[in-house]
Amino acid sequence: MKCLYALAAVLLTAATALAAPNLDDYTDINGVRLYRDQAKPAVFYPAPAPPALAKGPAGLPALSFEVFRYHGRKGTGDSGKFRIRGVLSLDIRRERGKKEVKQLKSALKKTFGIKYPKLRSIPVSATRGRMLFSDISLEWSRPGRWPGKRIILPLDEQMSLILWEALEAGPTLLSVEMTEDLAGVKKTGDGEWGKATGTHAATLPVTLDMSAHPSLYRKTELGGRMAMGYTGIDVLCFDFLEELDPTLYSKIVEVAIPTPGTPLTEAITFKEESAPRQRIDFKLAKDLDTAYRVRITRVYTDGRTEKGDWAKREGEAMLDITDYKITEDDEDEE
Repeated sequence: MKCLYALAAVLLTAATALAAPNLDDYTDINGVRLYRDQAKPAVFYPAPAPPALAKGPAGLPALSFEVFRYHGRKGTGDSGKFRIRGVLSLDIRRERGKKEVKQLKSALKKTFGIKYPKLRSIPVSATRGRMLFSDISLEWSRPGRWPGKRIILPLDEQMSLILWEALEAGPTLLSVEMTEDLAGVKKTGDGEWGKATGTHAATLPVTLDMSAHPSLYRKTELGGRMAMGYTGIDVLCFDFLEELDPTLYSKIVEVAIPTPGTPLTEAITFKEESAPRQRIDFKLAKDLDTAYRVRITRVYTDGRTEKGDWAKREGEAMLDITDYKITEDDEDEE
């Protein structure tokens, strides 16, 4: 008797483990593909929701395009160099509203005669993305499902200038393609269930319109100076965006402005998921003719921490703390 109970427990455990979307058993409802569970007839897995551009403040599209013009400095070892870089940000959401979920369940009831159909998130093993503009494409990837968040894409000088010129001429269309690897099961040739993968692709067209939303597009001169008082400093860090150091986990930036007694110090942290541009706001204004001080602490993936020395910076409207790499071409031109 004990053996029978043990066998039943093993079979139950195996059946539970095999519960997964059957990639050969699906139905399309209102443009949504739903895969049926291999072991539970009332459970369905909708394909990932199509990507959509989120809304930002005041109902504006949640996107931005910024072109940075950079002049090298002695402090970074690239004095006399001139670079242009661009950063395109898109806030992509992947979700279904309650109304759509309710409609899917209602349609499943009618189609299959199931009183209480259940929807589950389909497993995704990897996501690949691509942005297309004209004949140029930028690609990226990540393990697992794309949760819906801001995509930040670095653009080289050529791409930055081409896109900016296109925007000045009028509304410009680009597209974001997302392909996801679905994880499920299928029956093999011998009739047994085995792991299987499928793909799901979706495309999001995005219109960039500088004339309609000028605040979303801007050019920034790095290293520029301002003579007036200030209440904050914009800090830029491209180390993570351009993967300059794969061992770097975070950079902590401290900025101290001189005040009577103890300097007023504020700090921000950059990580891989951080925006490349952040702002430090101070509690009072200070004339930039007076030097402020900067200290950078680097934290590495192996747990090491390197705290730098305080350095003076005078009058820079933008504080760029990127650890630029010096190429052989740069060295030849010195």
